[in-house]
Amino acid sequence: MRKHLVKKTGMQNPGYSIPQTHGPLQTHPRTIGWFGATALAIGGSNQILFLLSALFIGQETISGQGSATIPLLIAGLLLAWAAAPGWVELVLMFPNRVGGISASCVEAFRPYSPVLANLTGVCYWWGWVPTCGLTAILSASAIHEWYLPGVPVNVMAVSLVVFFTGISLCGIKWVSRLAIPIASLSALLAFVSGLAPMLAGEVDWQQATTFHLTTPFPGWFGELTSLMAGLYLIGFAAPAFEAAACHVGEMVDPKKTLPRAMLASAAIAGLFFIMLPIVWLGTLGADAMGKDLALELGPTFAPLFGNAGKAIAVWFMMLSMFSGTLQPLAGASRTLSQLSEDGLLPRALALRSRTDTPWVATLLTAGMAILFLLIGDPIWLIAAANFTYLISIALPSVAVWLLRRDAPAMARPYRAPRGTIMLGLAAAVMWAVSALLGFEQFGLPTVLIGLAFAYSGSLLYMWRRIADRRDSGLPGIARTLHLKLTGAMILVMVLDGTGYLLAVANIPRPEGVLMTALADIFVAVAMLTIAVGLVLPGMIAHSAVEIPKPQNSLPAAR
Repeated sequence: MRKHLVKKTGMQNPGYSIPQTHGPLQTHPRTIGWFGATALAIGGSNQILFLLSALFIGQETISGQGSATIPLLIAGLLLAWAAAPGWVELVLMFPNRVGGISASCVEAFRPYSPVLANLTGVCYWWGWVPTCGLTAILSASAIHEWYLPGVPVNVMAVSLVVFFTGISLCGIKWVSRLAIPIASLSALLAFVSGLAPMLAGEVDWQQATTFHLTTPFPGWFGELTSLMAGLYLIGFAAPAFEAAACHVGEMVDPKKTLPRAMLASAAIAGLFFIMLPIVWLGTLGADAMGKDLALELGPTFAPLFGNAGKAIAVWFMMLSMFSGTLQPLAGASRTLSQLSEDGLLPRALALRSRTDTPWVATLLTAGMAILFLLIGDPIWLIAAANFTYLISIALPSVAVWLLRRDAPAMARPYRAPRGTIMLGLAAAVMWAVSALLGFEQFGLPTVLIGLAFAYSGSLLYMWRRIADRRDSGLPGIARTLHLKLTGAMILVMVLDGTGYLLAVANIPRPEGVLMTALADIFVAVAMLTIAVGLVLPGMIAHSAVEIPKPQNSLPAAR
């Protein structure tokens, strides 16, 4: 009987089943190949170009990590590579979906807490939105400096976002047609920038392999805080090659296309995170790495292009930033639309045009990107968004592990090699540790903004649930066990966090080590708020519903 149930449900536990998506799953035209997906993913990896200055010398009141940034970049990329096989397995289990790794967690998390699946997807979207505006600002700044000094930077930046939004609304086929030449030229110039100085013998390898860590205060705890702050910020870009998975539902033959796209994207990430920073450090020095790279990279192109090296460096940065502006509009917006189709976000976000573009989600992404760029996309905003992005790339590793445990017989077009699932979990734990010990360096207000971003998805989920109930002729708000438990736990955590903030505000500022330790505790409380306030009530409510069911009967599929 047990074997029959496992075969029928795909579950080890006969009393457990993964509900299906909310309503019929929409299908998408399959028009994109692995090369197009890889081109779009480059818009994630090259984000490191605008993070290097913050990592090397810091910005505003935030200290950098100095030349020790190089080993941190390598460590961050290794963590992302460790999780990648599990991500591919997860996404290919649901090959008709779009939105990438975070949108593929829905079925794994729904039995535990539907809000957790909502959290993963909305956090992913928040993690990508600032990239769109910031890369537009950097591109516009280069154009303003070299070609159009009479046009304000913000005007050009908004125009770039509007232009790429228009391309995105034309459909994924036109997006890939634009992304391929831009990304190809960007990757080619990146390779030249790394290879030309080596062939010309202009790399000081001793300088390239000598690392010094800048710390906010002396002692081992200061070193640990600096390392974790750097790794935390690197998490904004190192795993971003996962963007190749955003379009699996639109890929031609996804079983073959997605692994190729992820492999190519991961290799290109190695170029941006390992080869280029080492060569640039040995050629330019640590001081130049902390400045505007568009103005500093000329010597790396000079061996091949001579005096035109400076102009080529500017074009390299502009092309790289163009990719970063396009990717969130084409990728992250599809995450919102997929969650809407799953019943986790308002229905309007699932609306699609004749070109199969989620136009409402795309316009929302563009609108938020423009809002952020108008306020300058400061580093604290990037740090706050990164908190949500780390949530969204850590939880998919948990999701693929849950599906391995709860649904071992479920169809898997690609099965990650043995041990890589646990490596993915280890990477997720490491990202959580970096957030725990590094997030506070960006200030407690940044922590609060990051929490607000994370919890915004819960409000949108509530909106959708109220709308669904009213459409069914039921009261908008149901006093369920889940609602009561969630409300009680969040209230306790809010009161606890408020009391903590009041206590921290009365501690003398000169106590740097003490302030840092207490701020780390506050981040831990914030992460506990998310875990306990959203996950535990769903698990308890789900268990309470399952208890009355006979053990020898299958739950009804929705």
